[in-house]
Amino acid sequence: MRLKEIGLKNFRNLIQVNFQPQAGLNIISGANAQGKTNLLEAVYFLATTTSFRSGKESNLINHQASCCSVQAYYQKENREIESRISLDREKGKVFAINSKKAHRHHADRLRVVLFTPDDLYLIKGSPARRRDFLDFALTQLSRPYAYELSNYQGLLKRRNEMLRKGQGMSRVFDITDELFVKSAAEVVLSRIRFVYRLQEAAKSIYQRLGGEAESLHLRYALSFPVDSDKINLDILKQALLQTGHEKRSLEIMRKASLLGPHLDDLNIYVGDKLARLFASQGQQRILAIVLKLAELYAFADIKGFYPLFLLDEVLAELDQNHKALLLQELSQADYQSFLTSVETISVIPNQASNFLVKKGIIVRKEK
Repeated sequence: MRLKEIGLKNFRNLIQVNFQPQAGLNIISGANAQGKTNLLEAVYFLATTTSFRSGKESNLINHQASCCSVQAYYQKENREIESRISLDREKGKVFAINSKKAHRHHADRLRVVLFTPDDLYLIKGSPARRRDFLDFALTQLSRPYAYELSNYQGLLKRRNEMLRKGQGMSRVFDITDELFVKSAAEVVLSRIRFVYRLQEAAKSIYQRLGGEAESLHLRYALSFPVDSDKINLDILKQALLQTGHEKRSLEIMRKASLLGPHLDDLNIYVGDKLARLFASQGQQRILAIVLKLAELYAFADIKGFYPLFLLDEVLAELDQNHKALLLQELSQADYQSFLTSVETISVIPNQASNFLVKKGIIVRKEK
């Protein structure tokens, strides 16, 4: 997938922008509050119909305007596609592909992998961050997964409501629990298979980015025991049912579901040590970037094409050696990437294109 042109109107401080990025690495530099991150946010908004920043969605609209829009032309598997999203303070949001109103999970939508400074907490942060990482990647890859995850979340909410109301021993609860177990097993199995793909990609990326001699391992951590060397849907369902029966009294007492993918985790090991407990701050930074790159490569392995890679202010978190290794990795890759930087990069790779953002205006810089 390659973004050829993107136009923005009244998107935060980007009043009227037409940006034509190059294939490969696009470095977007400039001082703070000039619009670098806003540009990445616009690409992400078009791809996902949501922002990666907190706050009201209406904040995306420039304060002097009543609506904003993002329009792009991109290539996907040798096909030219046009996509547009508009946001109006009164009328809301409209998303279209090739001039036809589209669902946010449309097969021809733009696809992205995003890295922001907040992703440094992927390694040392809460399990919820790592679950969100897996779920975002899988919902981009699979509309059935997006549906099943939404279905599971609805069943979990219903199950917890029944436990809070003291209905944990009712026949209705048993019926809900059967649906819950089936949906939970589907979500878990998809995550396990995806983690295997991540593992295959992450090992070599870790070495290329200057990882230590110890090997990198990713393991999906279940919130319930599985008494089998094999993992399939039936085995997961049986394990969930058995654990659910064993924990039913405790769930009734605590009025909450105590098993399921909403409690699972992704364990990351360097050598035989759990990274979130033993990795240094520098290691954690590199590992977070490795996970995002592994997501990118796993996506391409499954779908047959690369998404765009968006990196916001990642260089500020790295030492000089790792900066150089990451820039080399990005500049020599087959995918298109967009890297923002508040600092001046002393050595721009020959394959990279360099742009400057100043007061919401983007200009190409000569090397």
